[in-house]
Amino acid sequence: MIKVGVVGCGAIGSHLVKAILARYKKTISFCGVCETDAGKVENLKRSLKKAIRSYSLEELVSRCDLVIEAASGKTAVEVVKLALRHNTDIMLMSVGGLLLNPQLLPKIRKKKINVYVPSGAVAGLDALKAARMGKIFRVQLTTKKPLAGLSGAPYINDNKIDLNKIKKEQIIFEGTAIEAVAGFPKNINVAAVLSLAGIGARKTRVRIVASRLVKRNIHTLEIEGNFGKIVCCSENVPSLENPKTSKLAMLSALATLDGILGDVRIGT
Repeated sequence: MIKVGVVGCGAIGSHLVKAILARYKKTISFCGVCETDAGKVENLKRSLKKAIRSYSLEELVSRCDLVIEAASGKTAVEVVKLALRHNTDIMLMSVGGLLLNPQLLPKIRKKKINVYVPSGAVAGLDALKAARMGKIFRVQLTTKKPLAGLSGAPYINDNKIDLNKIKKEQIIFEGTAIEAVAGFPKNINVAAVLSLAGIGARKTRVRIVASRLVKRNIHTLEIEGNFGKIVCCSENVPSLENPKTSKLAMLSALATLDGILGDVRIGT
């Protein structure tokens, strides 16, 4: 059995722990969690009605075959560094942290640990990877979110944007993926995923729209290259626990875990 631990007991982390314990009893030995907020761990224990072990970050990474990061970009960087030290495979939900620390990429390749990146809340990644085999001219992501899904972002605070004054919709950001990830570390992880799969963070363009008119997180991806043009759109229900996160992001982590375990399920 593969030994798995989860870093972060927020909306995504707690969902993953519950799913692991319910869905993968025969294939996963659950080691425990790492979470700096003791209250979140207690809430998770109460909801599970069972005890779970809590470790420091290094303890968890050293004990596991696979560690799933579901905390923050800053924590993701620490997880990568420890994984390199202990030869542990990792799954990153906050892949923006890796994007902002590209010096880690050659170290990962040299060490040959596996780093799994779920598709998150965006569609079209397979098409983007295929297009990369030819020549890509343009990758544009337009993300439209309800106001609550953007509150507290560093870019919002730094530019003194009053979301409450938006009557309908407003473009609040246009720039590169690297700028988007830095300004919206908890809101635009899809931009990081697209950058790694496509033409890079400095060439991938991002537009963020704050909207009072929508209740879902809407991502529209446009890809142009010598293959032609692709436009795909996903309308994602926000997580009930955290409106900054789409429910699909949680499901994509489980799909990735299925792939790691070789559990391919074909619907009928």
